[in-house]
Order: sequence, then C-alpha cells, then structure tokens
Amino acid sequence: MDGIFGGFEDLVVPRLEEHLGQTDLSFGGKLLPALKICEDGGESGCGGKVWIAGELLCEYVLEKSNDHLLSKTIHGKRPFKKVLELGSGTGLVGLCVGLLEKNKFHDNTKVYVTDIDKLVPLMERNIQLDKVQYEVLARELWWGEPLSADFSPQEGDLQTNNVDLVLAADCVYLEKAFPLLERTLLDLTNCISPPVILMAYKKRRKADKQFFNKIKKNFDVLEITDFIKFNYYLKQKTHLFQLVRKCSPRSGA
Repeated sequence: MDGIFGGFEDLVVPRLEEHLGQTDLSFGGKLLPALKICEDGGESGCGGKVWIAGELLCEYVLEKSNDHLLSKTIHGKRPFKKVLELGSGTGLVGLCVGLLEKNKFHDNTKVYVTDIDKLVPLMERNIQLDKVQYEVLARELWWGEPLSADFSPQEGDLQTNNVDLVLAADCVYLEKAFPLLERTLLDLTNCISPPVILMAYKKRRKADKQFFNKIKKNFDVLEITDFIKFNYYLKQKTHLFQLVRKCSPRSGA
C-alpha cells in the first residue's frame, strides 16, 4: 500500500487561510448548531485540514436541501439512504450531511466518511465532536482497491447499488492517484442505477485536466452553476461537477 500511495501527504501547497484547532462552521447560519471540525495542522498530511472545495460542497448541499437531502435539485425525489464521501480528510462534507440528517431530516440516512487508514482516527474524533455517531461512520477506503461489501453493488446483481450518493471534494490533486480514483468511481457506478456523484474541485495545475479528460470516456462531466455563491468560488478557481456514468456495465464499460 505504501508503494502506491507513498507521497500522498505531499500533494499540493496548503492554501494560506487554514482552520487550525477546533473550528465552528455554520456557513452563514445555514447549519445550526454549527459544524465543529478539529484539524491536525497537517500532522496526517494535507487531508487533515479543511479545504475550499469541501466548503463549496457543504454550501451547495445546505442551499439545495430543504425537506430532505438535495430536495431542491433535479434529484429531489430520489431518497438518499446511504451517502459515501470519498477522500473525506477531516470528514467535513459527510459531517455536514450527518448533522442535517440528525437535526432536520430524520430520514434514516447513513453517511460514510472514508479515507486512508491514518485519517480514520481524525474522522472519528470529529464524529464524536459533532455527536453524530449514529448518523456518520468512518471507514478506511483506498482508491483503486476492491470495494468492501458496504459500498459495492450487491454480488450477482448489477441492478442494485449499496450507495445512493457519492460526494468528493478536492480529490483531484495527485497524478499517480488519478487512475485509482477513476477505478473507484467506475466500481461504484458498476450498476444499472448508479449513485449520484457530486465532485467539488479547485483548479491548481494544468495536469489536473488529464483526470477529467480521461474519465470523459465513461462519465459525462457536468458543471453545476445554479447556486448562490457560484461566482465567489469561480474567482477562486473552485468548481462543482456532477459525474454521470455513460454506459451500462452490461455493455462492457
């Protein structure tokens, strides 16, 4: 595992504005009580910090969720019973969804925040800090590795997927991880009715285009612009996409 992911901690230069220690995040009062996130100041790598793409994804979820999760989007009638966040780091986005479930929706939605093994303790710490132990679970998930039974389509039945919604923020950053992330996205959508995938991304290097150009073989990459703070995040080169699987796995994709 170290041979594949060695150097994962040296991904990008941290943005200057960091949230070190325990930070309350209410997103302009849209999330009350405010989310509490404890960061480790980079002790566990870049994943142990709050990043701007995660903030964007939280803003979008909060704005577009009224009676239930993402109720004010084209997916509004779809029930999201199992939510998976990839590359969760601190668990920011998954915890945001978990707090909505606990304090507002009560839809029996389970949220899984996932990352490499060394970040699981930090995610668990934040789960306890926000008191969402019932709604949010921390799990180890290495991109490119076979999915666990919790997340893969049911054995022998490609029509059913265990996951309804996939969230990813700032997951496109290390070139050698591009094919691993793509493999995981393909595995998660290897079913007739794939999960909704929302990906927030901050443009940092020209090489990032390689990832999006590559996945366009199997995914439509649709930019989402219909949210209040779109221009604010655009000025910071931070974007939100929906990834839609093109081909049925039965066709050999």
